[in-house]
Amino acid sequence: MYDTKNVENAKKILNKENIKWVQGHFVDIVGNLRVFSMPAKTYLEDNIWKEGVGFDGSSVKGFVTVEHSDMIARPDAETILPLPWFYEGGVARVVMDVLDVETYEYFLGDPRHIARRAVQLIRNMGYSNIELSPELEFYAFKKSSLPEGSSSELEALMRGVEQIPKGKHPVLGIKEKEGYFASPPTDSAESFRNKLSEALISSGLDVKYHHHEGGAWQQEIEIKALPDAVKAGDASIFFKFLAKIMGSMENLLITFMPKPLPTDAGNGMHVHMELFKGKKSTFFDENDEYMLSQTARYFIGGILEHAKGMTAITDPTTNSYKRLIPNFEAPINIAWAVYNRSALVRIPNRAGKHNSIDIEARHPDPSANPYLTFAVLIHAGMDGIKKKIDPGEPVEKNIYSMNKRELKKHNIKRLPRTLHEAIEEFESDEVVQRALGKHASQAFVDIKEEEWNDFLSQISTWDYRKYFNV
Repeated sequence: MYDTKNVENAKKILNKENIKWVQGHFVDIVGNLRVFSMPAKTYLEDNIWKEGVGFDGSSVKGFVTVEHSDMIARPDAETILPLPWFYEGGVARVVMDVLDVETYEYFLGDPRHIARRAVQLIRNMGYSNIELSPELEFYAFKKSSLPEGSSSELEALMRGVEQIPKGKHPVLGIKEKEGYFASPPTDSAESFRNKLSEALISSGLDVKYHHHEGGAWQQEIEIKALPDAVKAGDASIFFKFLAKIMGSMENLLITFMPKPLPTDAGNGMHVHMELFKGKKSTFFDENDEYMLSQTARYFIGGILEHAKGMTAITDPTTNSYKRLIPNFEAPINIAWAVYNRSALVRIPNRAGKHNSIDIEARHPDPSANPYLTFAVLIHAGMDGIKKKIDPGEPVEKNIYSMNKRELKKHNIKRLPRTLHEAIEEFESDEVVQRALGKHASQAFVDIKEEEWNDFLSQISTWDYRKYFNV
């Protein structure tokens, strides 16, 4: 939507920073970043801010077919951002909204618009906003530490993984699952995280802290809460973009793959959420044992109710389900808890918070499209509030250690074990499908079913090791 004040401010930034090129950013239905560049002088005129620019939507996953392929990308002036950290000659980024070429209305299958509809749902139910804070974990492998003689860096990484003796890691002597808060010089990625964090801060994102995560060479930079699902989605996509480019400048191979190493920690994208009316948190109740309001409990109930149905969105790759296994601090069972990290939803420690409390969903991973992930979490939680879904009492025992009898006693069900099972659960959950809308839901299912069938046709190294001599 054209906003004179924001457009004029964007033009001032382009002139002040001597920007020569502007990258237009948007994502496809599965979350892949799509980028095109135009001369900055184009953005010094009003036309592109009002009319946008045409592109071939049939070449973008989940958008439109070749018979009706023309689409419009229109820049959101509020998102203009110079990129001085890795481009010479002045380059900026602007996030694009995707429009229908005939009506100039928002394209219903645009992930950013799907997040926008989730924001509207909150307002329609009488709330002002829901703050979200995603934790994007990633691995930063040193290219120099990978085996030589491979045709590509990816192949080298795969060969390196295969050569890792169980319980050890070839870099820096960090043992698997023992890297959490590692100190320099063992943690030699601190300098990289400093640079990346400084770039994030100068981009307008507040960084809570950064540290080495549990896996060897696993990293985390936690950004503070963002005011809505659209801005949180923009930030998450930009975070991944920035990490990969700055990593390549530091001779690092960055991956947000959910489970890059078979016996080490997986990458999660935990999402912290807090629902507000004005400036008041509707999740906080000082009179409750856990400082948790009834509204918050209903919100949790909604997430648990729709956990199976949303898993195809929050954990959308075949590799995602290799992360969702016991004893790696990734949830596999549908339950909630206070502090307990074996639960799917937990209430984190409130250190430093006053009259405030957030809910943490721990099942999403960073291979997910963040716009869709935030949308389904919001729709599920708000459905819990609408229907007053009781989540039951929190589970404080380590759920990984529970046997089948205990799980049944507490009525604790399991998340889907495969992408195929997750797709089936998605197709039977009307609330989660409504979060995406008819077009995006069908497009997503079609893409993921094709991905699943492709996965089934592959013969892995494990297959040869296990069955070659049968």
